[in-house]
Amino acid sequence: MATRVLKFLIVGLLISALVQAQEAAPLARHPGDVIKYEIKFDGPNAEKLKTVQASMSTGQEPSKDQVGFSNNFGTEHPFQPISPKTFVIEMTIPSNAATGDYRLYVSAIADEGRANYRNGPDFNVPPIHVENPKTFTPPGIAVKPLP
Repeated sequence: MATRVLKFLIVGLLISALVQAQEAAPLARHPGDVIKYEIKFDGPNAEKLKTVQASMSTGQEPSKDQVGFSNNFGTEHPFQPISPKTFVIEMTIPSNAATGDYRLYVSAIADEGRANYRNGPDFNVPPIHVENPKTFTPPGIAVKPLP
């Protein structure tokens, strides 16, 4: 009986460890890392899209130890399709990116107009967690008038 309980316990622990390993969060990204996405459009006017640009934002102010850091960044230029209705974009995390979870925003441009898409209501991809070890806390200041 004791060996059955021990075997059951060992199997349970192994299964638990396996499930936790499968649910592990993606590794954090860091300044200088390149983020790439494949973006496909469908439906009316999808073939009219000429270029795509994208950006990422935390939607929150940087922490107090990263004052002046940026909470958003984006593509450096518009990207043209690699095949009809399909684009591959990339952007580099800047050196002054604040630590946080960044969500993707996409702008698709045609001669006739532009469409903007947000992660969540329009498409779903996991946020990118950026870790930046750099910090900057503003020093105190004292000012007095001089004669």
